[in-house]
Amino acid sequence: MNHLADGSGVSTAPFLAFLLTVCATLFLCLVSSSDGEDLTEFYTARSYLTPLRNALALCGDYVSVLILLSATGSVALAGFDGMILTVGSATAMGVLLVLAQPLRNIGRFTLGDTFRARFPSRAARIAGAVATLCYCLPLAMVQLSAAGRATAVLVGLPRIGAGQSCTVLIGVMMICAAAVGGMRGISMLQAVKTVLLLGALAVLVLVMLGHLGWNPGTLLEDAARGSGHPDAYYGPGLLQGTGLTGRTEQLSLLMTVILGAAVAPHMLMRLNSARSGAAARHSATRALTMVAVLHVMAVVLGLGVAAVVGARAVIASDPSGGNALLLLADRLDSDGLLQAAVVSAVFLTSLSVVAALLLTAAASLVHDLLAHGTRDRHMSAASEIRTVRWTTVAVGCATLALATACYTWPVQFLAHVCAAIGASAILPTLVYQLFWKGYTRTGLLWTVYGGLACCLLLQFFGPAVSGGPAALFPHSDFAWFPLHTTGLVSIPVGFLLGWAGSRISTRPTELQVPYAELEAQSLTGSHG
Repeated sequence: MNHLADGSGVSTAPFLAFLLTVCATLFLCLVSSSDGEDLTEFYTARSYLTPLRNALALCGDYVSVLILLSATGSVALAGFDGMILTVGSATAMGVLLVLAQPLRNIGRFTLGDTFRARFPSRAARIAGAVATLCYCLPLAMVQLSAAGRATAVLVGLPRIGAGQSCTVLIGVMMICAAAVGGMRGISMLQAVKTVLLLGALAVLVLVMLGHLGWNPGTLLEDAARGSGHPDAYYGPGLLQGTGLTGRTEQLSLLMTVILGAAVAPHMLMRLNSARSGAAARHSATRALTMVAVLHVMAVVLGLGVAAVVGARAVIASDPSGGNALLLLADRLDSDGLLQAAVVSAVFLTSLSVVAALLLTAAASLVHDLLAHGTRDRHMSAASEIRTVRWTTVAVGCATLALATACYTWPVQFLAHVCAAIGASAILPTLVYQLFWKGYTRTGLLWTVYGGLACCLLLQFFGPAVSGGPAALFPHSDFAWFPLHTTGLVSIPVGFLLGWAGSRISTRPTELQVPYAELEAQSLTGSHG
């Protein structure tokens, strides 16, 4: 017990649970993998998924290792600010719920297909592929690194070499799951992951409340006392400060997370797994309920971490609070069962999300750039599926190599970069495409590439990259943008560029589907 605190030895129960989960995952991928030469089956598994199973998979797509591990830590260390961020993160599913039905009705497989629904040109499809790759690949790298680090700590081997080995092991599993399973196999993993995660967190909440005598008042009091800031714990300011800069940082972070996570390309691809627009809306509604329950439990567990473990022990293990949930399970566990459940939940969470990201990136590369990116290229369904599988392996290996090489680097800020790309480049494009008659292909290209460039430029010259001890380059200082996340500026810029590009377009006869036809399709699913 308490091997997480002292870093001693390998905890046998979690390690055996990890191995059993690996074997079960291989079996699930094998029996649930997509077969045949049907693109719809491979990319969306549409005939295989019921609305409930699709909702479980959609919830699984959204809840990543970063959310699972950072939510409890932010609540434990930052109190009110952490709760606001955790609850705000859950509201992203509400944004997706609003867009679910029309996006499913006009979508086919990839984000490039969705863009092309109104602008049937190679440029629109290529823009979708670029946005997808810029979102999925950095996020997959961060997820791999976080999963390897968490798994190494869970099995009692927190050293850097052990963490890199765990990253490689988990990465190979993820690559196999994505390449072999296709959407059907990944959907099974996501559904199992969601059920296991709900069960594991519920048991952990009950054990924690029992440890505190089933008294919510005791939980709140002990949490404030254990945080080290008893007078400020339930007030704003612990995370970003109480000044203007702190409030601005908090607003920018909330905007970025809520709007960016809602339009993640792998989640948009998941919507296409629904059998109709109405089914997509029902799946999103159920997924929103599951995500809300998970985040409420994360808040309660964060309070439990502060009360039972204490902020000092959390910071000593990981200053960012990433080990908070693991420390709580270790402190409450007497026979290894809780640790085993957490091992399995963390592993399946990382496996399923990264597998979905890799499949989405590979599908966009092949379907949007190779199969349809040139005028005269034709690729059969069998050839496209085979190419996607091998591309998944290639993309996965490259991402794994980067995650392993950058294991000790502070690259967690890349998750916020990805969310900013979604909120600044993808969301404005989708909103304008669905709801503005005057939107043009030029506006789409300005939105995607301009929003993407704005995010990357501001982030590179922000404090997350240089100018501070926790920055990517701590010994350099070329930061002039004051915020760690760019959403407060880049999101309005993305919308403004889409409007400006559409207004000044000199090609009024651009090839595009009439808006009335697209509107009818988005509402009913009919093609005219």
